[in-house]
Amino acid sequence: MTDTPILYVGEKNISTWSMRAWVAATWKGIPFEERTISLAADKDRKRRREVSPTGKLPVLHHRGIVIPDSLAIFEYFEEAFAPPAYRSLWPADTAERARSRWLSAAMHSGFMKIREGMSFNLCFLDPVPEASAAARQESVEVLDLWESHLVRGGPFLCGAFSGADVMYATMAVRLLAFKIPTDRHPLARAYMDALMREPAVASWLDGARKLQPVAAY
Repeated sequence: MTDTPILYVGEKNISTWSMRAWVAATWKGIPFEERTISLAADKDRKRRREVSPTGKLPVLHHRGIVIPDSLAIFEYFEEAFAPPAYRSLWPADTAERARSRWLSAAMHSGFMKIREGMSFNLCFLDPVPEASAAARQESVEVLDLWESHLVRGGPFLCGAFSGADVMYATMAVRLLAFKIPTDRHPLARAYMDALMREPAVASWLDGARKLQPVAAY
């Protein structure tokens, strides 16, 4: 049993949930082994089921523990690789920590129209196709949400970078790639730019751009 965490992820230009777990581990400074399972090739989920009880990615293996959910991985990281030795994904302040967590949960379970109408893999096509009307409408809801929190003071949703920002980084990629207007959301636009500059986020996206774009998988 290795003491080094093993994080199984999908392709960097496809798997948004993998991106979240990977960015969280990278940002915290956790040494881990990355293993990629191709979602495009693993149509029947056979390979994924060999390592994940849900047949989904990402999945973390560490010290005999198997965790197949991004938010659960966040929480495990905070316990097994706790501050101050490692950066914290959640703010120290009780109220801010609660806010970061509920914002993360909102992303974890919501915005299905965007996921369906602005698929992550399409962000790397040239040109990027048109987003569905429903997805564009829901994008405004996301921008409104961000703006309402950023007005309290940024540059990130809870002031300093936190788990909520990890969760919404893939959303920012979508909104930028599909050129969702931000004229009425200047703070949200600045927020997306700040996310793209965050080294852990930028590193994942650099890897995504090196892969062959896929229109469907």
